[in-house]
Amino acid sequence: MKKTIFLAITGLVMVTLTSCNQDRDESQSSLSMNPGKQYNEMTSRGASNSVDGNALLRQYGSPTRTNYTIPYLPSAGNQGTDQSCVAWSTTYAAATILERNFINSNASPRSPRYVYNQINNGSCTTTPGIINGLNTLVSSGACSMEEMPYVQGQCSFAPSQFQRNLASSHKLTKWATVDNTNLQQVKTLLANNFPLIISVPMNSSFGFISASTGWAVTSCESFNAFTTPMHAVCVVGYDDNRRAFKVMNSFGNNFADNGFFWISYELFTQRRNSPGQGSPVNECYTAEVKAGTLPTF
Repeated sequence: MKKTIFLAITGLVMVTLTSCNQDRDESQSSLSMNPGKQYNEMTSRGASNSVDGNALLRQYGSPTRTNYTIPYLPSAGNQGTDQSCVAWSTTYAAATILERNFINSNASPRSPRYVYNQINNGSCTTTPGIINGLNTLVSSGACSMEEMPYVQGQCSFAPSQFQRNLASSHKLTKWATVDNTNLQQVKTLLANNFPLIISVPMNSSFGFISASTGWAVTSCESFNAFTTPMHAVCVVGYDDNRRAFKVMNSFGNNFADNGFFWISYELFTQRRNSPGQGSPVNECYTAEVKAGTLPTF
């Protein structure tokens, strides 16, 4: 049977409207948005840095490999029906990947439940912004999945003091915005094991991701940046032959290509400047877990 995936995804401009709920049957997976469950929140702006592209090239040089996937990836997780894509992309994906590549390759995956339950106002339908998740990882860190398991629907309880103590030794040192229109900068970050957390729109262009297209998204219709809900995901690699970036989703390993899909270079680096019009990649961040490894200004 031909496998088709419906993907609806989003993120943050000045006001973040994010939805990352999923609905799936045997032949089709979907990330559907219930308008009654939209959550509109002004993001808390922590100390914001930007990646210093010139310093990045001086420190690491231009990428020489034509394709690369960051090593030590956790398997694709499954958020279920909780609106927790921000926690899965920032914590389970990015924080785990950073710790495994810069600190300890055997590190346990970080718990999205630990972060989500601190930024969701006690509700499984709250969809906070990516920056909220990154700020929590800088200030509090995250304990492991074993120490705070992800059980769907358990959204209202705060981490215990014991879990907070465990998390405190697994903090990010900083996060930074990334110029996603700069193809060389994006590839250089990935080639040096810095995952990217992005938001993409839940519209028909990101709707059907099929094996017939190599699980790739190559076009995006025009959409309103202030009303279209978004979904947070984690970019973990690139392939010059495909001319696309590899993206980890949070719908489990039955989604698309073992839980991953692709976004074309052209679409990823596109910026739309008309008032109110959203870009296919609406925001892009990376982070550091070992001081001095990510040059920023």
